[in-house]
Amino acid sequence: MSDPAYSEAEAERRIAVDGRDVEALLNKADHRFAALDRRAAASFYAAAIQAAQAGAPHDPAEIRRAIAQGREIERGILPHLIAELAAAGHSQRDWHPRFAAAVAIMAGQRQRPPSSAPYPQTPTAYYHPGLPEREFADPSEFAWRDRVEAAFPEIRKEGLALLEGDGRFAPYVRRSATRPQGDVHGMLENRDWSTFELTDSGRPVAERVALCPQTYETISDNAPLCDITNRAPSIMFSLLAAGRRIPPHTGMINARLICHLPLVVPGAGALRVGTSSRSWEEGRLLVFDDSVEHDARNDAHLDRLVLIFDIWHPDLEPIERAQIRELFKAVDTY
Repeated sequence: MSDPAYSEAEAERRIAVDGRDVEALLNKADHRFAALDRRAAASFYAAAIQAAQAGAPHDPAEIRRAIAQGREIERGILPHLIAELAAAGHSQRDWHPRFAAAVAIMAGQRQRPPSSAPYPQTPTAYYHPGLPEREFADPSEFAWRDRVEAAFPEIRKEGLALLEGDGRFAPYVRRSATRPQGDVHGMLENRDWSTFELTDSGRPVAERVALCPQTYETISDNAPLCDITNRAPSIMFSLLAAGRRIPPHTGMINARLICHLPLVVPGAGALRVGTSSRSWEEGRLLVFDDSVEHDARNDAHLDRLVLIFDIWHPDLEPIERAQIRELFKAVDTY
């Protein structure tokens, strides 16, 4: 690796101006590689390669170097994961078969199995094979549903109180210097879809929870929240502006399901997941697989408010949950 030609801050400034600036993307990648942040480095090398392939000005020799650096990073991931999981008490011989397949897919040693579904699971970060491909789950399958729905009046009251305060909701998709972002479906810093999040990187934020104690207590005490260090659970109030739409996208992992508790439904609108659509009903839970392509629209003349939280996929065995938790801890140290 060559020494970066200029500071990481300058690279970030240039990327903010032009996300297809190949030289700046490579500079940012080199800084991350030097800092042993291999995952971030790999993502910026990949972004530089993609920009070059799309026609952005570049030095072919530098692109060849980026490809080589990316391959070096990829070769090291599996030995690292095996060692870290073993240190956490999950020797490779004890891996659940589905988890073993998931790690092989993550490490590039195996392809995802083919799917006949018109909209298959296509998570952006982690694919756990063998989980049923269902667009929506039947909420009646979850024994805790009644307790969550019973708390609807108090949760709605806390959500409405948040809306009365200034500046509490922020765009859901925000700028970050840690990964290349691109256009992000036009939602980057777009207040059409804004949120108030009670958690940050999977941990409760005390001052936010204090504003919504009934909400946090109800969800954390009853729902089997997906708990993955630095990632989940997410518990948030989600506001979709009047007449606006969230473009089609997919979530990061298929080892969880997403829950919507609609709080304010001012009129027509729908959540589409794959081939199926559902309208929100105030106080009635919706559960869906966000690793399937989905979008949402609010056709009403007023804003829609929903509480969103994520739960473990019910088909996962306890050992799979434990191994997934440790896997992402290992990923974060690579």
